[in-house]
Amino acid sequence: MRGKACSHPGRDLHEHLRGTLAVACQIAGFHGIELTDEEKTAVLVHDLGKAHPLFQGKLCRNCDNRTTCPQGRERLREKRQAQQYGHAEPSAVMALALTRNMVAAEAVRRHHTHLEGVSDIKDAWFSLEWSNEYSDGVIDRVRALKMWNGGRDILIQIGFEGGDSWSAVMPSQPSEWDDLVFDHVEDGLAGMSEQGYLDRWFRLRLLYSILVAADRYDAAVKDGISFKTPEIQWDRVQAYIDSLPDSPVRAFQESLRQQAVQRAQEIITRPGIYTLTLPTGSGKTLIGLEIAMEVCERLKAKSIIYVLPFVTLVEQNAQVAAKLLSEVREDHHLAYGKDEDEELTDTERFIQFFRYWQEPVVVTTMAKLWEVLYGIKANETMSLHRLAGSVVIIDEPQGIPRAYWATFYQTLKLLSEKMGTVFVLMTATQPEIVEGRELAPPNVRFPRVRHRFHWIPGKRTVEEAAAYIEEWGLIQRDCLLVLNTRRSALLMWLEMKKRGLSPYFLSAWLTPHHRQQVMSRLRYDEEARTRRCLVSTQVVEAGVDLDFECAFRDLGPLDSIVQVAGRCNRRLKSEVPGEVYIMELWDGSKTYAASVYKGSEQGGSVLLNQTRLILNENEHFDEAACPGIVGEYYRRLKDAVPGTEWWNLLKKGFWGEYRSPFGSSTGHEIMLLIDEDGGLARRLDELVEPLSKTDKMEEIRRRRAVFQKLAQHSINVPLRYLEHPEEGWSVRLGCMVMGKKRPSLWKHPTGIWVLDANEIGRVYRKDVGFVPPYLSDLIEEIANG
Repeated sequence: MRGKACSHPGRDLHEHLRGTLAVACQIAGFHGIELTDEEKTAVLVHDLGKAHPLFQGKLCRNCDNRTTCPQGRERLREKRQAQQYGHAEPSAVMALALTRNMVAAEAVRRHHTHLEGVSDIKDAWFSLEWSNEYSDGVIDRVRALKMWNGGRDILIQIGFEGGDSWSAVMPSQPSEWDDLVFDHVEDGLAGMSEQGYLDRWFRLRLLYSILVAADRYDAAVKDGISFKTPEIQWDRVQAYIDSLPDSPVRAFQESLRQQAVQRAQEIITRPGIYTLTLPTGSGKTLIGLEIAMEVCERLKAKSIIYVLPFVTLVEQNAQVAAKLLSEVREDHHLAYGKDEDEELTDTERFIQFFRYWQEPVVVTTMAKLWEVLYGIKANETMSLHRLAGSVVIIDEPQGIPRAYWATFYQTLKLLSEKMGTVFVLMTATQPEIVEGRELAPPNVRFPRVRHRFHWIPGKRTVEEAAAYIEEWGLIQRDCLLVLNTRRSALLMWLEMKKRGLSPYFLSAWLTPHHRQQVMSRLRYDEEARTRRCLVSTQVVEAGVDLDFECAFRDLGPLDSIVQVAGRCNRRLKSEVPGEVYIMELWDGSKTYAASVYKGSEQGGSVLLNQTRLILNENEHFDEAACPGIVGEYYRRLKDAVPGTEWWNLLKKGFWGEYRSPFGSSTGHEIMLLIDEDGGLARRLDELVEPLSKTDKMEEIRRRRAVFQKLAQHSINVPLRYLEHPEEGWSVRLGCMVMGKKRPSLWKHPTGIWVLDANEIGRVYRKDVGFVPPYLSDLIEEIANG
């Protein structure tokens, strides 16, 4: 190669190899993870395959220095036809030859793609022939790697002083290669115990996360990586506590906080799994963070990771965390690049691009934690090592479907044992997911009962339910009405409009921007003691800090009903307990609950059946009875819903499967941009402009920032509501009329649909969001009448 090989345009390959090893060692050192010599060698050679002429030629064609660099000019003169060249495989081959460590070699082989299961791993390695007449074998590809000055230094570093070819690291005969693969791949993965498979799975994922993070970090930042531990400042905690407003429950919350923190000091003496079960409205966020801070300081933890079920809660709780702690990272898919014009350091660009948990405090979603624990794509796993020696608060874990409880518990148990992690599962309705010591004091009760539950058996339509709500006097009071579907919620909203109310509305058919406005108005009215009626879907359940005098809930899982009740007389403003009414609503043919809570893994029908049975046995009960009733519900649920075989599959080597219980089930839904000011749609063009070859990471970051801005003004709606040939909005608005300059509802080349400002009020309303065509006439008649 006459002196030079590159890993990326303008970056010497040997510098990247050594830089990646240095970063990997820094990551491992900070987190107390010991890398073996074999693993370090594998990291050092992870990109050696890039020394192949085909890969170098591709780099030169994309390099800004190709006309001034001697090697670049020479390769351009060769005019070699551009070809794709996979560099990870020859790198992995050398890693196996050097280390005899299948896990280390496999991490190298897949560090740009995704992890595979044992069967696929074996197939891949046994397909790597020494040499054949039809295509390059492993020895041919290694021999084709050119030597350069920096490469000789790498060769010396791995123990081959005086060598002038990378084939020096390889076996000398085909039979030796076959024996090597058989001994360390076939025999190395055959006949292992279940625990042996789990140990290999864990070590592969851990090394994979370190290698992928180090490789990406060195390429993007180039300097060594550094971490900070959380800075605990108790005066900030006290200042926050002093700033909390007075309320009838404030003294109770403060006493409970002190008791829970004291118990955590006594109970959490080592890594493990713990639970914190406290009623809604008791100040769990502050208590959980303070416990995490105390444990972090006492056990010298590396980081605090706070996990929540929804993006909206991440935003809300990250604000609280930022008042208590420095350097808090709000991590979710809409959090990064909020200002596409901001100037970022290389480190910040890396964190945003890969969603890497480098800060000492991270507030993230359950879906992201699930990816980190079980995801198979390289970039999904990058933060796994950040769990080592950390305190992880998992808020509202009841959102994990019953079928995954065993797998999740076994995973947390494995990580606490092998990585020294402290896990705290925190909720008002603690499911029987884990076996852990309880941190809350026994028999926690508010000073007095805040609400009572009333189950009304039988099925009723929305119209019939509205009549009951009026009869019970809810519409004369500050009331919350929670429905299961957007359709039933819109119908209930219309029923309240018919009765002369001006109800608020919340659902996923309102853009995030408009949902924030509704929440602000609700809080303002609450402070002003103005009577409100809020009709909502389940978006208002867990973690939303609103308080109403009374509530109604369409039948759902019992824990969801209890979460809604947590918004009823939440702060004990009323001397009289609030009333929570529960009914099962249907459309005349099927219940709305059945269309939402379904699926075998979620155990949807079982959730509803068990809830119905529990409520039939307890038609009227109050908040004090909740812990016992919820406990019985979860015991029955555990028996009624079988767990998945996923953990057993992992113990048998099925490592390449990924199952997410948090995936979108939107079906044929599309993104609809509400172009309220007439200027948002123009930003869509920025999403389809060709990427620069010089700084793709920065351009992708800016593109994401544009998308995230647009997402604040967008919703997902079923495509049929726009394109149906008879009833879709496209037909209703005459969007298919020939010769029209541009319709008011149109599809951008990105696939995103756009609603122009002139149709806001018809297709989309600021009070209820998207209007499905089948309800448009009724909504217009009642809402505007």
